[in-house]
Amino acid sequence: MFEALKMIGTHIEIILIITGATTAMALAQFMAPASISRLIYGAVPTEVVGIALIRHWGLLVFLVGVLLIYAAFHPEVREPVMVVAAAEKITFSLVIFGTSLRRYPIAAAIAVGDILIALVYVLYLVGF
Repeated sequence: MFEALKMIGTHIEIILIITGATTAMALAQFMAPASISRLIYGAVPTEVVGIALIRHWGLLVFLVGVLLIYAAFHPEVREPVMVVAAAEKITFSLVIFGTSLRRYPIAAAIAVGDILIALVYVLYLVGF
């Protein structure tokens, strides 16, 4: 079992590139907030403020993804970037599973994926 967990540290660069690229796909939410909101959550906010917040959130998550990719090539920033990314992913998952948003299959799938990614980051940070 420990050998499998050691694989995280051995392959952390590729893990960060893949999970960073996946996270950076949130740029789509910045570019097309109504379409992506409808796809993931089954509804589109009708107010300007709601659209602005969805767009802003998409940009922030995109930037977390970019930082993860950057951290793959710059070990000196790896730990703080992974802590921030894990916090973002855990918080998103708690919001989804702690509300009625858990009823939307795409939102729930993203939340499960984020929890798994956060677990990988935490295991790496504690030495695996």
